[in-house]
Amino acid sequence: MTKRSYKACDETGREYEFDCLQKDGSLFLTLKKEAFKGAKKLWVLKELSAAKAGQSGYYIIPRSIDMMGDMQIMFTDRADEAGLCRAPIMSFYVLKKEDYCALIRIERNYKYQFDIMVKDGVYTVAPLFDFEDVKKDPVYDDIRLEIIELPLASELGDFAKAERDIRLARGEIVTLREKCASPAVEYARKYPLIRIRMGWKPSPSPVFHQTVENEPDMFVACSFERVCDIADELRRQGVEGAELQLVGWNQSGHDGRFPQLFPADSRLGGNDGLKKAIAHVKSLGYRISLHTNLIDEYEIADTFTWDDICVNKEGSYLQKGHYSGGYAYHVCLKKQLRNNRRDLPAVAKLGLNGIHFTDVISIVEPDTCYAEGHICYTKEAVEAVQIIIRESRELMGAFSSEGTMDFALKDLDYGLYVSFGDGFGQKYIPFSERLIPFFELTYHGIILYNPISPTVNAPLKGVRDRLIYLLRGGKPTFYFYSKFRTGTQKNWMGEIDLTAETHEKLCESVACIAREAKEYLPRADRQFIFMKNYEILDNGIEIATYEDGGRIAGNFSEIDAEYDGFTIPAGEAIFL
Repeated sequence: MTKRSYKACDETGREYEFDCLQKDGSLFLTLKKEAFKGAKKLWVLKELSAAKAGQSGYYIIPRSIDMMGDMQIMFTDRADEAGLCRAPIMSFYVLKKEDYCALIRIERNYKYQFDIMVKDGVYTVAPLFDFEDVKKDPVYDDIRLEIIELPLASELGDFAKAERDIRLARGEIVTLREKCASPAVEYARKYPLIRIRMGWKPSPSPVFHQTVENEPDMFVACSFERVCDIADELRRQGVEGAELQLVGWNQSGHDGRFPQLFPADSRLGGNDGLKKAIAHVKSLGYRISLHTNLIDEYEIADTFTWDDICVNKEGSYLQKGHYSGGYAYHVCLKKQLRNNRRDLPAVAKLGLNGIHFTDVISIVEPDTCYAEGHICYTKEAVEAVQIIIRESRELMGAFSSEGTMDFALKDLDYGLYVSFGDGFGQKYIPFSERLIPFFELTYHGIILYNPISPTVNAPLKGVRDRLIYLLRGGKPTFYFYSKFRTGTQKNWMGEIDLTAETHEKLCESVACIAREAKEYLPRADRQFIFMKNYEILDNGIEIATYEDGGRIAGNFSEIDAEYDGFTIPAGEAIFL
């Protein structure tokens, strides 16, 4: 048996040996904080990953939120190159080499990135901890990893199953079937989500620091009365089930005055209009929910206080984003937890019966805060996110958010998209030639999701987005007025939209929803089933295989292609 060393290395070249503990089939590695207290940067297990170009095998590196999928990096001959994968959505990576095969799990008590490199024909990958970054943690805790060695013949599905099984056994996640004990989640599994953006101010706003006196006007796209019209048309067209989720219903619309919510904006119909819309949608047998936001705080909010805002290592407030409410300041997770306990009960009293949505919280790494009085490093911030999600689910019956970071998954029922994909435009990302849906392979059957932001309104989109939605096991997700950004700003869910500005447009939009709802319902039970494998063939065919033996094969090429005795037309998918 090969004796291996497990080391970290800092920016000076100094090496640090991990303490090792073999237990229950895993090797647990610990690097004591006292050992690397003076390090500015730390690369972990780089030597363990080394593989020569031309050898068989690969790395699997989880995606960041601006990627289409997770990286499967083959050891091909290539010129020297280096790249960083920041803020990965899953806290593990895979080494599959000719002589070593392992799943390596990283405790998310620090922020880290993957440093990927090929130099002189040798590939390496290492988790990189940067203690100089003013937005990240100081050295305050040990670094802890877990290595699970797998047979050399292991493939994608084996690694995904290993991670899923560990998390299920330890209670870090639960199955979708268990989550469906909530009536709202069981309903969501079977029927489409319809988000309706009702009102918004210019985004980004020309007024950075807004007050009641200088606040820009809000554009009204859909009143509460119009929401009732949409629900009526859904019923008229025979849509069996749907959840309507209202976005921008609150004071000054979407991103208008968060975290302030009430009163519901009078230009949309006010509190009375909101209550009538909720009652009407429910009377038709549908479900309804609302969109809220804890992370962004705008100066115009009647709840605004600088004491809420994250402070970085240099003492500056964390201003991040520029939306309808002007400059958005990020709220410390400790304060988000307090604000959620303060504000969400008023939302619960409205009698909503859908899956509550809190924006952003599950798609980003939680911010580090150095503010005197509420210091919050990553470990405590992650725990605060988990408490917010759990308490929100307990209060509202079900919970959803924008993304699917793996630390959020236990009590998260639905993610609006796993990642943005190329929703903000295409860019070169080193080592991203082969992107695979490894998140979906790992977590299908654990959570409902829409794969990437461009697959919102997928039935209206092009071939690629429709096939991604189908092959990756997405839940049908529709959006009235997904486009809202001003000028040249990118609409990350695409330019093809559902609208309701006329009766004809409303009916056309509902007809699209009705068609997909009818097509999706017979395969809704598949949401319970884990994926077993995902293949990408040279002829443009991709195949998702489930543990019950079911398969979906899609043709991403521009010509007809053969698979398993079937001819699949270009741009089409078949269920086997």
